[in-house]
Amino acid sequence: MLNLGTSLLADQNERRNRISSKAYVELREAIITARVAPGANFSETDVAQSLGISRTPVHEAFTRLFDEGLIEISPQTGTRVSLIDMARVREAVFIRSTLESAVIANSGVKPDPALLDEVELLLRAQERLVQGDDMGALHRADMAFHAGLLGAFAHPRAWTACQHVSADMMRVQFLIGMKPDHIRSVIAEHRAIFDKVRAGNMAEAALLMAAHIRNADFDQLSLEREHTEFFRSGDLP
Repeated sequence: MLNLGTSLLADQNERRNRISSKAYVELREAIITARVAPGANFSETDVAQSLGISRTPVHEAFTRLFDEGLIEISPQTGTRVSLIDMARVREAVFIRSTLESAVIANSGVKPDPALLDEVELLLRAQERLVQGDDMGALHRADMAFHAGLLGAFAHPRAWTACQHVSADMMRVQFLIGMKPDHIRSVIAEHRAIFDKVRAGNMAEAALLMAAHIRNADFDQLSLEREHTEFFRSGDLP
C-alpha cells in the first residue's frame, strides 16, 4: 500500500530545508560583506518579507547564524548582527593559517592536474572581478579558491572547518580592506600560491598560504577610529 502522505511530507521537508539553506547563505553573505553592518537590528518578519518566504525557514537560518556567532538574539532587544570580536579574528587567523598550510605541505596528496585546472579557472574568474564593486561576488570567488585548493588535496572538510571559524575575520576584511589595491594584493597572493602548487613546490606554497592568511593580522592595524561601534568594547589595539 502506498503511503502518499509520508512521501508528501518528505518532499515538503526537503523543500523547506532548501529554502532555509538559501536564506542562511544570503543572510550570512550580507553580514560578512557588511551590507548588513555589525550592530544592525532586524527581525524574522522583516527578513521573511524581504526574501518572500515564510518565517519558519528564516527562523532556522537565524539558528545557524546564532550558532556561528554572527547574530545575537535577546528577548529585550530582539535580533541584531553581532559586533566583531577581535579575539575570534585572531583565533581564526591562527586556525586557518595552520590548517590550510598543513594540508598543502603534509597531506601526502599530489593534486590531480584536472582538479588544478578547475582551481585555475576559479582564480581567473576572481582576477576578472578586480575592477568591479560586487562584494558578494568577490567573497564567493575568494571562498571558491580556498575551497577548490583544499579539495584538490582531498581535504574538502578542512575548508568546512575553516569557513565555520572565520566569519569575523572576513568581516574585518570587508569593512576596512576591500579596496582595489587590497583586492589586487589578495589575488596576487592567490596566484603565487597556486603557481607553487602547480610547480609541485608544496613547501613554499604552504609558507605562502600561511603568510597570506596571517596578513589579516595587519588589517586590524588599519581600523578607523570612527568605526569603533562595529567592534566589541576593549577589543581594539
